[in-house]
Amino acid sequence: MTNFDPGDTILLNGRTAEVIKTYSVGDLDYLRAYVEDAGVKTVCIDDVEVEPKRDQLGELRSASAGQLHPDHESVSAEWFDLRSQALQLQIAHEQGQLLSISNSLVRLEPYQLAAVNWVMQKLRQRALIADDVGLGKTIEAGLILKELTARNRADRVLFVVPAHLQKKWIRDMDRFFDIDLTPADRQWVEGERRRLGEEANIWDQDHQQMVTSQAFLRQDEFQPALEEAFWDVVVVDEAHKAAKRGESPSETSKMVERVAGNSDSLLLLSATPHDGKGEAFRSLVEYIDPFLVAEDQDLSKEAVDRVMIRRGKQTLYDDDGERIFPDREVNTVPVEMTHDERQFYRAVTDYVQNVYNRSEKLNEPAVGFAMALMQKRLVSSIGAIQATLSRRLGDLVDEQSTSTSLSEEASAYLDGEDLDEEDKQRAEEELSALTVTESDAQLEEEIETLRDLVSLAEGISVDSKAQKVRRYIQQLLEEQPDEKLLLFTEYRDTLDYLLDLVKDEPWADEILVIHGDVDKEERARIEEEFNHGQSRLLFATDAASEGIDLQHSCHIMVNYELPWNPNRLEQRIGRLHRYGQDKEVKVWNFTFEDTREGEIFEMLQNKVENIRGKLGNTADVLGMLDDINVDSLIMESIQNDEPASATKEELEELIDERQRTLQEWYERSLIDTSTFDQESREKIQEVMDESEDVYGTEADIHEFVERGVEALGGDVEKAGSNLYRAQLPRSLRQGTDEEYGPFTFSRDFAMDHDSIDYVSPDDDLVQRLMQQILDSEHGDVGLKLLPFVDEPGIAYNYRVTFEDGTGEVIREDMIPVYVDARHQDPRQRMGQRVVQGDSIKGSPDADRVRSLIQSQDQLREAADRYISQQVTSLREELHERRREETQQELDDLEEYAEAERQRIEEFIENYERKAEAGSNMDIAIRGQQERLNKLEQRIEDRRQELQRKARVISLAPEVENVCFALPV
Repeated sequence: MTNFDPGDTILLNGRTAEVIKTYSVGDLDYLRAYVEDAGVKTVCIDDVEVEPKRDQLGELRSASAGQLHPDHESVSAEWFDLRSQALQLQIAHEQGQLLSISNSLVRLEPYQLAAVNWVMQKLRQRALIADDVGLGKTIEAGLILKELTARNRADRVLFVVPAHLQKKWIRDMDRFFDIDLTPADRQWVEGERRRLGEEANIWDQDHQQMVTSQAFLRQDEFQPALEEAFWDVVVVDEAHKAAKRGESPSETSKMVERVAGNSDSLLLLSATPHDGKGEAFRSLVEYIDPFLVAEDQDLSKEAVDRVMIRRGKQTLYDDDGERIFPDREVNTVPVEMTHDERQFYRAVTDYVQNVYNRSEKLNEPAVGFAMALMQKRLVSSIGAIQATLSRRLGDLVDEQSTSTSLSEEASAYLDGEDLDEEDKQRAEEELSALTVTESDAQLEEEIETLRDLVSLAEGISVDSKAQKVRRYIQQLLEEQPDEKLLLFTEYRDTLDYLLDLVKDEPWADEILVIHGDVDKEERARIEEEFNHGQSRLLFATDAASEGIDLQHSCHIMVNYELPWNPNRLEQRIGRLHRYGQDKEVKVWNFTFEDTREGEIFEMLQNKVENIRGKLGNTADVLGMLDDINVDSLIMESIQNDEPASATKEELEELIDERQRTLQEWYERSLIDTSTFDQESREKIQEVMDESEDVYGTEADIHEFVERGVEALGGDVEKAGSNLYRAQLPRSLRQGTDEEYGPFTFSRDFAMDHDSIDYVSPDDDLVQRLMQQILDSEHGDVGLKLLPFVDEPGIAYNYRVTFEDGTGEVIREDMIPVYVDARHQDPRQRMGQRVVQGDSIKGSPDADRVRSLIQSQDQLREAADRYISQQVTSLREELHERRREETQQELDDLEEYAEAERQRIEEFIENYERKAEAGSNMDIAIRGQQERLNKLEQRIEDRRQELQRKARVISLAPEVENVCFALPV
């Protein structure tokens, strides 16, 4: 048997390993070793290749001292620097800094980084991010995911988002963060079941980054599997839609509670976490930390502050103390109907009322929904309602509408699910054609009514609203020719009608158009042209209400009609009223006068702006309205032939009641928005500067890639301003392409040029290069001639690592220690200078080199003594911080446990009194005792987890490389 001692470093089949022991079983010899990145293995020595790992430092001989210099292969200063920088890159993610700053292609605002830093500094990355509309919660979530990915804590990721936002999340995560999300839809489910088998849990897989909709994931068939699955990170967008309301939680809330409980990190995103009632907001807090507040205790400001970060547009300030977001002014432009239009409006409303009442009578809600769609289109444009009536007439004549069997899309829309515009348009067309009749005669009567309505519509060539909007645009462009205008309409039919109406206007060729059929590349081109080109007009459906930013080029918006959902109106305004806007945003809402819808929506909009003025946060107002069914109120008003004033009164009562609750919560400071001012900016700037020190600047990454590629036999050459191309050595190539590029090291340049690859610290090329350098046999020992070194010495580059009791790395540093040969005085700052310093070419004094080689054992002892003191100091500092963090959670846990324990015991005592009085309470008492036992087990599990988190364990410091430093 080859002689290996425990602790020897070897190469086992080419991989670094440390010997644990060797032994024999009969005639066979075995080796037990810890293999890097693979763990402990016991192998038969006859079956593997085992060789001692080369020890560059040990191979240096005093006799060879005269041959050594900074360019010598054995002590290459360049390879030492490359290995040192590779080590720094490898461990950077464990130093608690923000890595996502340099790894993301998105313009980052300081207040966004402050949110990311707040989440990452928490003991557990579980938080409710409740920033206002337009502040970039998507960006904050992406940054946090990048941070967790860099720390190897994001292998299993699940995004749960509204259906209509799935494509946007996929696009944004790919575009800004190079994160590839797989859509978990029916096609994926069926494919995975075929691949893994029906019995496999398709949701419980490694290396899985998924996005799915709340509606899809809440289906009964998935719930048992979700109960058994676990994710490193769960992100829930529009989380307020999954909040618990009332006695019976929705399927969505039960599903989100399930996946939240089965996750390590959890991000709930919602601009509207509070709806004016208490229970919904409380449930979101409980998803984050179920042990924070007992069931019969009130939420406190301290408890909420531990789980929620919230900033409003009114509380963000720049360095000069000025508000970042300008004011906005929302105006209603009343449009008076002509006599013909009024007659037509009444005729269609009568028809809608008739069919709606029939659908209620025959219990066909889908048909009632179809009538609500028709009423909405009636107050949009003559083009929209005429197209809708004509399609409905055609479908009834062809007998395609009497069945209420619906497609999956239409059913989802009917259930209130948000769809993307393309699916929404198909669903609306399907639903708006539905009818229900009790006889053939009734169907014929409806067909005749529709023919009359289509004829009336054809008699109105241009509606009054379209004429008024056209005049407004004309006047704006004449009086303010440098301004641009964004016009929104809810319906494609209205958009087409408007475009046809203005096709002969002198400014018609300046109109850009976005709707659901415009693909993402064309959308990006249109956005670029509107922001930077000559076109002054953008007409859009709600396909443009999310995902495009126009604040730098435009501050005037026209809403051709008001959407019945106030949230959608806010999303539209958010295209302009967002970070970077430097003018007051002006919004003009065009509505028909003396219509039920016009009166109600004018009141609603005035109410929104009034409450926003008092509370300073639009999102809170929208949260209050989130579960108020405005559609239903309007349709009930039509059904019962009530005046608009009655509906307005009912709606006002609902809003006022919720406003009072909201005001009370503000007074208790439970949902206040925090202020981001100059002091906040200075704090986050410190973190940003520290992060750059750890990870390196763009210039550092540039130098590392250029020197590393050339050291491995390749070449990097400049190809333009901020542009480079590389001839990669075979070992760095992916595929057969030798040439790589064009690429850039400049984040700003990459953001302005989509087709250029951005080489960031976590780019594949940098990571492959880093690993190759660390796997090579070069750079373990270096020799430098440095002008600031007075006495020869050796710098030892230690890796210092700390874990908690769960095995999670909580701190990892490279600490260089320089020990001079004469005084043997260890110094860390001098070690840093030696590691980072550039060697001067030349030959050192051979006697000094020889002396260093001979005295290295004593110098190492001095360095070890110094590093042990540093480890002790760092461990105490980390232990104190961990103790404070976990003690707060332990205190919360004990308070929660005591309150819950007391509540359950009161139930038991009450039941026992009833039992003594003669009632049979055995089942009730056993149920509460079982509940108490489960509580104690949950508390104990959480207590043990927190105690493990509180431990700080020092791993043995390792010298990764050393550098001989000599005077010039």
